[in-house]
Amino acid sequence: MFNFENMLQGFSTGMRRCMLMLLFLTVDARATNRSNSSPCQAAVHEFLSLPSQRTLTALTRADETGCWAVIESSNRKLNRLNRWAEHGNRWAAQYSAKHLKQFDGGNLEDTLIALGQFSDHDMERLLLFAKQGLLSKGELSDALTMLPLTLSDRPSAQLAVLKARRSKVVRLTRADLRQQRIQALSAIDEFDSEIKLKR
Repeated sequence: MFNFENMLQGFSTGMRRCMLMLLFLTVDARATNRSNSSPCQAAVHEFLSLPSQRTLTALTRADETGCWAVIESSNRKLNRLNRWAEHGNRWAAQYSAKHLKQFDGGNLEDTLIALGQFSDHDMERLLLFAKQGLLSKGELSDALTMLPLTLSDRPSAQLAVLKARRSKVVRLTRADLRQQRIQALSAIDEFDSEIKLKR
């Protein structure tokens, strides 16, 4: 049977300390890995594999704060969440909107752009997020006017996106979204004018 103490006898004091430190670090890393394979890890994996009402409910039931921390700590996971929202997945967009206030810097910008692209698929739902308080007035305006970097040097393409978004807002007839409609049109028209002035 392996005897760790016998093995250490052949080493100097400094070397023994090093070996013990390595042993402690290994044990600590294993404990950390065990804690990381919490219910959140599985719930996050399922949700990001296919955001749906079921996987979102499982995610929030597992540990709302802890599961968000798992996603927030990984750019790869955040990018995946944004990609789902960009392609019109309402559950990914809802989860992003709910946690938007916890973003800053580049992650905030990327998420706002993704929510704007979500609006290209489901404008009514984006305005509903604002009505429900998931998005502030400023966040709604930014989501509708922050465009992908690929369009930054293409004013005509930017104007085309804004025009399409504006027509989606105009077509909405829900009376309970009247305030959000007015705000959305104001933000889009203002940005449209800014782009035209710079051309």
